[in-house]
Amino acid sequence: MIFNMGNKNNEMDNLLKRALYKAESPNPLLVQKVKYEIIKGESIMEKSTVVKHSFSSVAVLVLAFVLISSTAFAAWYFLKPSEVANTFENKALSAAFDSENAININSSITSGDYTFTLLGVVSGKDISDLPYSSDTVQNERTYAVLAIQNADGTAMLGTQDENYGQIPFFASPLVKGLKPWEVNAFTMNGGYSETVVDGVMYRLVECDNVAIFADRGLYFVISTSLAYDTDAFIYNEQTGEIKANEDFDGASAVFELPLDKKYADPSKAKQYLDSLS
Repeated sequence: MIFNMGNKNNEMDNLLKRALYKAESPNPLLVQKVKYEIIKGESIMEKSTVVKHSFSSVAVLVLAFVLISSTAFAAWYFLKPSEVANTFENKALSAAFDSENAININSSITSGDYTFTLLGVVSGKDISDLPYSSDTVQNERTYAVLAIQNADGTAMLGTQDENYGQIPFFASPLVKGLKPWEVNAFTMNGGYSETVVDGVMYRLVECDNVAIFADRGLYFVISTSLAYDTDAFIYNEQTGEIKANEDFDGASAVFELPLDKKYADPSKAKQYLDSLS
């Protein structure tokens, strides 16, 4: 399934974007949730199922190790980011994930009922065959692949299941020092594609290029919420640091995005932030 959080409707996006930055506007979290519901309604499309061979009984043993956050086993058990890109018939992005510019992370965090594994990330220009929007061209993008599992080892619901999608997941890169409810995948023309293979949900998240902020520090977060939830994460306005809230009534995780500072472009970053206002 493919969902665009970007410019499905330019006028709607511009109104919402301006709302996020006006003091007299509604709460920005509410605005994002409204936008999510609009997009979800527009994104009712044919659900696809990816058929893969089963690991049978071996998968049970491997999964037990994965749930202990074993990086070595995670790298062996999960699909590679390039393979996930291939499930969406995106050959250019698959090649990008196999290139030297990609970063393999393979880090797992268990929170609440879920185990989240950030598999990899890649940023660059013209690295995807599929534009995120039919009416907007954005050449420089960041793509990240995330695996989501039930912490108890049961299979995630397939895309054909009638209850699929009832639990929402907000997944997004965030920039250290920038207010996360103002600069995230929603406001950065983001979107995601999703599939379930052998009981593991894979989400391919995309947004405008965050590598330009590499000198500031970057995070990748996920939570069981419709949009950025201030209850799921703790943002320190003095230091700019973001961490998961252990008292959140749900699941939330924060990963460090280890992008080399050489990719930072402060001038372009300032221009980009100005364009969001």
